[in-house]
Amino acid sequence: MSVLKSISEGLKFFISIKRILPYLILHLVTFYVLMNFFGEILRLIINPTAFGSFLVSLLIYIPSFIILGLIKLWISGAIIDQAKYYMKKRRLIKSFKHSTSRFLTMLCALIIFAVIAAIVSLPRYIGSVLSIVLGFIFFYLYPAIVIDNKSCMDSFKWSWKIFRKHPLETFATWLLIIIIGSIIMIIFALPMISYLLGNLVDIFQTMDPTGINETMSETIFREEIIPTIVNSVRSVYFLPCLFVFCFGLAVQEVFSVGTQARLYINLKRKRS
Repeated sequence: MSVLKSISEGLKFFISIKRILPYLILHLVTFYVLMNFFGEILRLIINPTAFGSFLVSLLIYIPSFIILGLIKLWISGAIIDQAKYYMKKRRLIKSFKHSTSRFLTMLCALIIFAVIAAIVSLPRYIGSVLSIVLGFIFFYLYPAIVIDNKSCMDSFKWSWKIFRKHPLETFATWLLIIIIGSIIMIIFALPMISYLLGNLVDIFQTMDPTGINETMSETIFREEIIPTIVNSVRSVYFLPCLFVFCFGLAVQEVFSVGTQARLYINLKRKRS
């Protein structure tokens, strides 16, 4: 019952432009940085002698990705706070203020979780399975910090307690979030996929597969496919497709974060 209730609340929760907008802006900026970064990689593929300038560019891109990741954590904290009051009209600015007050705790929990995840993923064969189980155990980490103002270490204990009591609800909700989120992403990614594939069709139509050897394949990839992709991404016609995709990504994130927070709240009520 808690699973379906939380999914239903999550679906209602994401129907809000004010909640989608922060993620949308973040993803547009992120993809702008990513496209420039991949541009550097493609230039390196075409011209391997440019390795030195590529290393210099990493000094700019790596800090940029870290900053964007921290901003995403801050936004997620605000969206979790919004989920707490989702039946009421809580101003987004208040949620961001609350997220700011809990940011260092969330960051502390993120670092500890990342270290633990890196350790448990080391064993061959079972490492990936252990990482997934770890994700279930600490599924309620950030909701505990934002909604109940738990400390960093208490949030780990509290998340474990709730998961131990409700493992099936946690797994079922996670699975439904993945399925519904994937459907949302596929729908919003279709314009971008269609646009990029459409620009590559002409190249593949002019090829004779029987006469292509390994050397020719590398030449076609470097001189035909890569420039076509680069020109397609730089075209103004790509921008609407990118906007639609980023909007879908924002919708999916608001739904996922909101559903996770609502499940936390519903299971807490079930415990009391």
